[in-house]
Amino acid sequence: MITAEIISVGDEITSGQIADTNAAWLSQRLGDLGIAVMAHSAARDVQSEIVDALKRAARQADVIVVTGGVGPTHDDLTREAAAEAAGAELVAHEPSLEHIREIFARRGLVMPDSNSKQATYPAGGDILPNANGTAAGFRTTVGSANVFALPGVPSEMMQMFTDEVVPRLPASDGAIAVRMLHSFWMSESVIADKLTGEIDLDGNPKVGLLATGGVISVKFTACAETHEAALALIEPPLEKARRLLGEPVFGEDDDTLERVVARLLAEQGKTIALAESCTGGLVAHWLTNVPGISDHFVQGLVTYSNEAKTRLLGVPEELLKKVGAVSEEVARLMAENVRERAGTDIGVGISGIAGPGGGTPEKPVGAVHVAVATADGTVHRKLKLRGAREVVKDRAAKHALNLVRLALR
Repeated sequence: MITAEIISVGDEITSGQIADTNAAWLSQRLGDLGIAVMAHSAARDVQSEIVDALKRAARQADVIVVTGGVGPTHDDLTREAAAEAAGAELVAHEPSLEHIREIFARRGLVMPDSNSKQATYPAGGDILPNANGTAAGFRTTVGSANVFALPGVPSEMMQMFTDEVVPRLPASDGAIAVRMLHSFWMSESVIADKLTGEIDLDGNPKVGLLATGGVISVKFTACAETHEAALALIEPPLEKARRLLGEPVFGEDDDTLERVVARLLAEQGKTIALAESCTGGLVAHWLTNVPGISDHFVQGLVTYSNEAKTRLLGVPEELLKKVGAVSEEVARLMAENVRERAGTDIGVGISGIAGPGGGTPEKPVGAVHVAVATADGTVHRKLKLRGAREVVKDRAAKHALNLVRLALR
């Protein structure tokens, strides 16, 4: 099987200033093409370190994809490093230079001399045109490995990989398929216990667990001669895992809680309205990221203050004084009243303490009440969440969506 390594270049990557989303995207795409990604690595904007990373990767990988460091500035050194690692001179590519000049001319500018380095590449390789920017990529070889260098800008990198790299990749003698099963608020250890002994975790497919923001995903990776054959190997253990895990499983592959809720609303022709306090409109934000939700999402209110809960939702002042905003009674009324006033099938109420201040011994930071009202009644969950303010908001919003999902089921 063809193997690959991904090298991300840039001080902003190694220092943690930005997340390396390019490597994640490239791993998925290479896997789809039947190329096994052996490693991710990162190198600072230091030529010798990029050279070392390339030579190290070339000892174990057939394909190396490098992102970043192909810009016009003094610290963009991927071209120089690749040429050194390949034992080749940098040569100019006149069509690329003319392309860069034309881009500046369309903007009414004169191309700075520094941009001319973007039209160079190691001799014996190829230029990879960039239709969306000035930073052309290139292909070269280090040892027996094919090296593809691409810009770090994600939109440019993605199109160039699809248009320029994929046709140049060596043919794989096999295929890799990956499927995911997503669950919410069942712990990783509980899931592991349920699967261990019931499913072969180290066979083909290989089964692993991923934890992201309260969502635990079971990942199935299979290898076979064809993609279809690899998918067929995954299907039986995936279905068995779904049965073993039960109700917490909300979706698979690209599913998110908001997409699943939106799909259920569409399938059942139902509508929803939200009354959020501590989540600050996060549930509404997620739902409105889903295309087509306008047919089902009627309104969202962020009733952050007690006065807003009374004025917009009709929560009695006396009740707020008696039990406080963070209470089952208030969350239920928020859900029921927003549903009634919006005329929707479903109403959601969320009230809690996100922190870091505002907690008491009786109602500590992380105390959240979520309620979902339907024609069949109102269900409520009292949550005790841990973490920073953003984490409490995130988990509370996901719990609300999950409660809506269960109500729609």
